[in-house]
Amino acid sequence: MKITDWTIEDSRARGCKRWGVYPEHMADLTVAEMDLPVAEPILDAVQRAVGNQAFGYPIPDGNSALPDLCSRWLAGQGVPVPPGQVRLISDIIKGLTNAIRYFTVPGTPVAVITPTYSRFLDAVVAAERVTYQVPMTKFADRYELDLDALESALKNGAGSLILCNPVNPTGHVFTVDELSSISALAERYRVRVFADEVHAPIRYGRPFTPYSSVGPRAAEHSITLTSVSKAWNTPGLRCALIVFTNEADNRTWDRIPRAAKGGISPLGMVATDAALTGGGPWLEEAVEYLRGNRDAMIEALDVNGLGHIMIPADATYLGWWDLREFGLADPAGFLREEASVATTPGEEHGAAGAGFVRLNFATPRDVLIDAVERVAAALRPRTSTVFDVGHDLTSR
Repeated sequence: MKITDWTIEDSRARGCKRWGVYPEHMADLTVAEMDLPVAEPILDAVQRAVGNQAFGYPIPDGNSALPDLCSRWLAGQGVPVPPGQVRLISDIIKGLTNAIRYFTVPGTPVAVITPTYSRFLDAVVAAERVTYQVPMTKFADRYELDLDALESALKNGAGSLILCNPVNPTGHVFTVDELSSISALAERYRVRVFADEVHAPIRYGRPFTPYSSVGPRAAEHSITLTSVSKAWNTPGLRCALIVFTNEADNRTWDRIPRAAKGGISPLGMVATDAALTGGGPWLEEAVEYLRGNRDAMIEALDVNGLGHIMIPADATYLGWWDLREFGLADPAGFLREEASVATTPGEEHGAAGAGFVRLNFATPRDVLIDAVERVAAALRPRTSTVFDVGHDLTSR
């Protein structure tokens, strides 16, 4: 099936969370899954595996060919790591929780650059640690890392840093200079960096630099987490990678109880293999489609006098709308009630997200534009209070 032939009815037929929570009149732009058909190589491989009744326990890392394939994929992105140091885990959040528990000094707080994926904040709680939120600074056309705020968090005892790059929800891709500055601070304060890079394959011309590649010290103090789940739309198949660019960390991983690391699906392993070996052409087509959606959404916002509420995402398929000027106590609730458009509340992404909403633009273009029109109509009667754009994300 062509990417452009997929419909909301097809997504509903999947019977998954996306389009399965709200009533049919609601445009659901919440869950970060794509309303696109799965790549044929993945679908074919998984269907063969189902035909073979591959419903048992997964092959251990050391007996699987997948780490070698993933090692070659990572090397192509600038992360040279031996296959034996590419380990499998069911999902990134479990990997992150384990990283906090087993690779940092017990009890030390965790610094998190915000806004960020809400489940990363949950992972800190699951690891029984305190979060130090480090809000980025928002300007008219970009987001920037606040190095002073980051240093303050590290100086005050944070033992680790969660880095989401590209950023969910803003779509920001950290520059080499930003990553190098983070690395320098991590070395100065002897902090571990846990880099989630799952959205890296979905970019719109912006170069991407893996954190561990900015220098040998960054490779030593970081752990990388990634998966094919976002780029190839297979989140329910439960297979992710935790990558140890420090060989000592690999040995620590081996000592972690097996119960903390299980849950990998054999079907997820099959899907990962198929995505990396045959899914490239589909991904290229999908990224171009998503680029078109992003641009069409920006144009529709601009036509409706709302072009300023979103900085175009350089990566991901997520929009981050700044609705603070409208004085809404609950922007996401307002859009559900007044526009029948479901978005993710900004505050779920950290205190920096208050007054914002996140939305998924990986949906049929007509659905997306209709949602923008509904939102514009709901916001039009509101009285706006204009704020300066060069301020910290938590300042309003």
